Amino acid sequence: MDESLLEQYKDEVIKELNETEFIRYLGLEFTEISEKFAIGRIPFAKKLTNYFGHIHGGILYALADTVAGTLACMGGRKVTTVDGHMNFLDPVENTEYVYCEAKRVRSGKHLMVVKIKIRDDRGRLLDDGSFTFYRLKLPVIDEDGT
Repeated sequence: MDESLLEQYKDEVIKELNETEFIRYLGLEFTEISEKFAIGRIPFAKKLTNYFGHIHGGILYALADTVAGTLACMGGRKVTTVDGHMNFLDPVENTEYVYCEAKRVRSGKHLMVVKIKIRDDRGRLLDDGSFTFYRLKLPVIDEDGT
């Protein structure tokens, strides 16, 4: 894919995400986005924890769905989640950031499958899973470049 087009996709998707109050609440930021791989992170914050002081599973699911969905949009079309599955392996605690890595494993005409891994600052695997997205007919950027 043309690097300048990929940059336009990244810029547009990040702009739209940052306009979303929930994403701002999470504090989500991306450290890497390419055509087949992305890393996003959120800070460990008390407002995101459960009764035990660990990051709530729903927050982790939202992180994974958002990072994987952002990666899926790098194909040029907006997506919607069809299915998502996560294995919660260890509690998320004692870390400054929570990282979600997303890797595209299948991209068809209509469906895209993305595998995710959630890690802490030490690189310890905390969760893994996969998400399937339906590729909508809506382009990430309009033909006029907006």
